[in-house]
Amino acid sequence: MADKSKLGMEFPVRSIKVPKNKIAEFAAAVAQLEDIDQIKEIYRDVDAAKKAGYENIPIPPTFPTCFPFWTGGGLMGIVNGVGADLSKLLHAEEEYEFLAPIYAGDHISCTMKVAEMYDRGKKERKGWYIQVTVLVTEAFNQRGELVLRARTTFMER
Repeated sequence: MADKSKLGMEFPVRSIKVPKNKIAEFAAAVAQLEDIDQIKEIYRDVDAAKKAGYENIPIPPTFPTCFPFWTGGGLMGIVNGVGADLSKLLHAEEEYEFLAPIYAGDHISCTMKVAEMYDRGKKERKGWYIQVTVLVTEAFNQRGELVLRARTTFMER
């Protein structure tokens, strides 16, 4: 089980430049397409994005799922950071609060904190007990503006 003494722990701040090619690859993967030429043009072509009213290529709605992994040192960095057992882990929920657009080329700095850790169920009933861990990631753009707040919830049996 995750180490409850990690409640409140903050992972080191990480910065990334949102890569245009990763946006296209992500959009193709989510749409289960093999070729990025099959995705919506706004996710691969700057002119199409601008014609649609965007400043640049926007990120797809669920793209911020990547941010905790870049912030926490990858999946194993997060798992090891909170002391969880990967073999008993289930990604339960992802929630996004978009505060401003995020585009290809933006420099995003992310902070991630262990916001909640609690138990659900009854320890004495096998299979009816889980520990829940909630991570909150905040993303700031190159102008220092908070552009996204994400909540990642995982459960461990």
